[in-house]
Amino acid sequence: MLVFDANCAVGPWPTDKPRYETVVGLLAEMERLGIQRALVSHTLSRTYDPVQGNRILMQEIAGQESLLPCWTLLPPACGEMGSPGELMEEMAQAGVRAVRLYPREHSYSLAEWQCGELFEALAERHYLVLLDLAQGSWEEIERICNTYPDLALLVTWVGYRQLRPLFALLRRNDNLYCDLSNLSTYLGIEEILDRFGSERLVFGTGLPIADPGGPIARLSYTDAPPAALDAIAHGNLGRLLDRVLQVHR
Repeated sequence: MLVFDANCAVGPWPTDKPRYETVVGLLAEMERLGIQRALVSHTLSRTYDPVQGNRILMQEIAGQESLLPCWTLLPPACGEMGSPGELMEEMAQAGVRAVRLYPREHSYSLAEWQCGELFEALAERHYLVLLDLAQGSWEEIERICNTYPDLALLVTWVGYRQLRPLFALLRRNDNLYCDLSNLSTYLGIEEILDRFGSERLVFGTGLPIADPGGPIARLSYTDAPPAALDAIAHGNLGRLLDRVLQVHR
């Protein structure tokens, strides 16, 4: 089975010792786990400076066809990443088709008055946006999905105690997706497949901080048809990224 990891990073971590820090370490871990492709961000984009971290990411993954860049963005008001138009052009030139947001850690709001311009530009180009659940509320997630239906929002680190709000929003928003990094409910994946089909789940590990054994086991032992497992393992993520590629062309 082809496996495409949506939720991993390279770089140092300020507290816990990561399983690896370098691209070489990530590739070795991917080979060990049977993961063929990965959507990668840089830890420095989260813990230090998104602009510097994104630049370092592109340098470190250069020439690695199995690693696709995932940039960390900031809202446009302070001009740190230029105007939304300039940022979209820069990402298109760099082949970036997915982005991450850390509003809690980078001290900004997901509200329209701060991120509306950014979301509008991302939605126009059908970008995939990754948001850790701890970085936003369910109310904010619902508003973003509802306001920008052309934007695909992948919520990561959804735990087993979050299925009630997750199910409510999956039912209401076709552009909401969830990864497997922390989705550890017994038969939870089967329940989602039964209610919503296989199109709403995306494989992700949370490397290098998280133990990848959980997501690998959940994918391996899920009782579902091969086509559904393939969609979760790689198909859904590939489809979401291809939407952006078509716009860039």
